[in-house]
Order: sequence, then structure tokens, then C-alpha cells
Amino acid sequence: MRLDQAIAARYPDISRRRARELIAARRVLVNERAVSIASRDVGPDDRIAVVEDAPEIAVIRESDDWIAVDKPAGMPTQPARDRAHRSLEELLRLRYREIWLVHRLDTPTSGVVLFARTPEAAAGLSALFANGEIRKTYLAILEGELHEERVVETPVQGKNARTTFLPQRNDGITTLAEVIIETGRTHQIRVHAASIGHPVAGDRRYGFGTRAKRLMLHAWKLQHACFGVLEAPPPTSFSSAPPNL
Repeated sequence: MRLDQAIAARYPDISRRRARELIAARRVLVNERAVSIASRDVGPDDRIAVVEDAPEIAVIRESDDWIAVDKPAGMPTQPARDRAHRSLEELLRLRYREIWLVHRLDTPTSGVVLFARTPEAAAGLSALFANGEIRKTYLAILEGELHEERVVETPVQGKNARTTFLPQRNDGITTLAEVIIETGRTHQIRVHAASIGHPVAGDRRYGFGTRAKRLMLHAWKLQHACFGVLEAPPPTSFSSAPPNL
């Protein structure tokens, strides 16, 4: 079946004419890749996604080999199993035909995410992340007062993990901390923050889930000699004194 026919069949509110317009505007993904040919054949098992209103994604910097963007909180980095929400990867494929994910952030975390634009760059960047050669700095608002640097080396999911918490300021209730991770385990910062009695504000999984409308964790900077410093400006909520989180 032609792609425009398949869209009209799967999405009753979209006519074939509207389907062709969306395809021409690169607002249709087939198996997570943007397509622009309405007559393309698709089968019943092909995944078709229509993105009529694509949110604007802030580009931090790009080169021929990579692109760094500022991911909004609440947006999945890559497609979720249920595909209930459009992922950052899918939205970027509407603009860039070929991209490769080389690392990821938790859905509730905001901040800088780096994508490769060639297979060669993907291999190189993936190796840098895997070997811990890219310096990763986060900002977190932690519950309680943290007055001195804390280094946590408790294993996460049975693997070695190291996190450094550097308090910047506190108000007697919460602490704004700079957080440096030398490994990249799943939920590492959240697990380590909770383990020292200062969970990330708004963390409903490892903490209290109170005081904040979102998880107060932001991927602030990525740094390496091959691309310099990639920085995502902190959301305004990170500069607001509690209780205005």
C-alpha cells in the first residue's frame, strides 16, 4: 500500500491530500525515519508516525559529524515502547535525515544530548562515552542541606559507579549542587543522591517526590577536546529559590 493511503487508513482524521502535505513537509516517520515520498510502499508491520505539530528543539551547536541539542524535561530521548510521546530522536529525524544516538538522558531530565551524524562519528563518540573520556556535569536540586563535597562510589546495578556532589548554595530546605559523574549507569545520580540522604527534588522513584513539579536534574555540560564544551542553559526553575521550584 502507498504511504499516503496507509496514513489515511490508519488515521481516519487525516485525508490522503493532507497525508501528502505532511509527507512533503517531512512530518511522517516510517520505522523511526522521516520519509518524503507519498508513493512509497509500506507493509502492515511498518511503524508509521505522523507529527503534525513538532515542538522546536534548541540546537546548542552542530558540525558535519555531530549535533548537540537541549532536551526538554519530560521528553523521551529515544522512542518508548508504547510510543505514546514523540521522542527527541524521532523529532530530530524530521530535520536531519541520518542521526545516531550515542548516549541518553532519563525522560524527566533536561539538558544537553549529543547525536552523531555519521556512522564513523557514532563509533568514535560511543567509545568516548563508554570509556568515560567525556566529562559530564549536571545541576541538581537536592532535598536537605548539603554543606560539603561528597563522593559516592556505591555500585549501581552491580557495576562500578562514581558521582561527585559539589554544593553551590542552600536555603535550609534544599541544596543546589553541581554533580559530576565519571560513569554513566542508569539513574546513577538519582540512586547516589538518595543513598546519602539527599534525593533529587521531585524524584518520585528514589526520593520523596515532593516540593517540585518535575525532577530537578539538568544535564548542564559535556566536555571533550574533540568538541570543546557543550552547555545547555539551566532552566529558570533552577535559579528560583524554594519554595518556587
